[in-house]
Order: sequence, then C-alpha cells, then structure tokens
Amino acid sequence: MSQAIEIQAVPFEQIVGGHLKTQLLLCFILVLAIISKIWTQSEATQVGYELASARKYAIELDMQRRELELHRSFLLRPDILREAASARLGLGNLNPKQAVKIQYVD
Repeated sequence: MSQAIEIQAVPFEQIVGGHLKTQLLLCFILVLAIISKIWTQSEATQVGYELASARKYAIELDMQRRELELHRSFLLRPDILREAASARLGLGNLNPKQAVKIQYVD
C-alpha cells in the first residue's frame, strides 16, 4: 500500500500573491525606514559625545579662569606691588613734596 506523492509546480506569483511589486515596494520602504532610524540614532549619539566633550572643555576653561583671577588678585595686592616697584624699578615711598598737582584746562 504505497502511495505516490504527486508534486505540482506552482507559479511564484501564486505563492506570494499577485501584488509582488507592492510587497517589494513596502519592503524597500521598511528597509529605508530602518536605515534612517539607525542613522538618526547614530547622529544623536555623536552629538551627545560632542556635547559632553564641550561641557568638559567649558569646565576646564572655567577652572583656568578661576586660577588666573586668583593669581591676578595676588599680584595686585598693595604689598606685592610695593615690593615689585622697589625691587624692579627702584621706586620708594612717595614724598609729599615731590607730588605735583596737574590741572586740566579746556
């Protein structure tokens, strides 16, 4: 009692339906949507890294600014200025008799 199996060739269009072009177009649109989503996420990640780098650089610049302001305030102290004027320029204390008042006339 053996049975013979008969296999018939079925046209490809009948298997996938008569809308092969529509299905291929939809698959193409789906692939484009996936690629654009991946590209957008990749760009967003890159922008995130650049933003983090810019923040880090801004913090470094702020720290450098604070250090320079501290150094400037130290250099502008009256006792430091007096010592520098004496050592570098040979200046001494002001004698009131040496001071001359200058008037501006229009």
